[in-house]
Amino acid sequence: MESPLSNPYSSPVSNLFGSATNSVAEAVSPSTIAQLAGTKPWVRFMSVIFWLVGLFLVLGSCLYALLAASGTFSNPEFTSNPAIAGNPMFSKNPAFFTGMLIATSVYLGVFAFLTIYPALKLWKYANSIAKLMASRSIADLDAALTEQRRYWKFHGIMTLIGICMVLIGIIAFFALIFTAISSGMKLPH
Repeated sequence: MESPLSNPYSSPVSNLFGSATNSVAEAVSPSTIAQLAGTKPWVRFMSVIFWLVGLFLVLGSCLYALLAASGTFSNPEFTSNPAIAGNPMFSKNPAFFTGMLIATSVYLGVFAFLTIYPALKLWKYANSIAKLMASRSIADLDAALTEQRRYWKFHGIMTLIGICMVLIGIIAFFALIFTAISSGMKLPH
């Protein structure tokens, strides 16, 4: 069967879905568009929440870095504070507290990235849904699903890393207990 476009005497074909091509078969169905359009506000909402959390984490990271860089905790007035002076970890080694601030700054920075990256993927997904709603093209559906796949791939990788970290923690816990027992340490009764 030949295409309606190759026969100049065929009846006209109208594209009701607004895709870039003249083939109705390449348009996304209205029910699929409706399902994705229904998720778009929630995707955008979650993206905004992730962006806000990421922003607070970045601000917290910067605050801890500034506190560490200011040298406030090396000041004798700080180390002579009665609340600090009673703690030998801080009073005898003020650099320890500065090191804790730097470590906390790095920790918050890492978690800011781990929050902002999914926020970006969700934002792009919501934008792809909006573009799909306007064009109804398969290419825009593919773009939306690609952003969704990237979002879930990131969370899958983070879940695998988390499971590995828990397993390493469990192994380390039992290794420490075994080491303590084999060195002669007695367990409490």
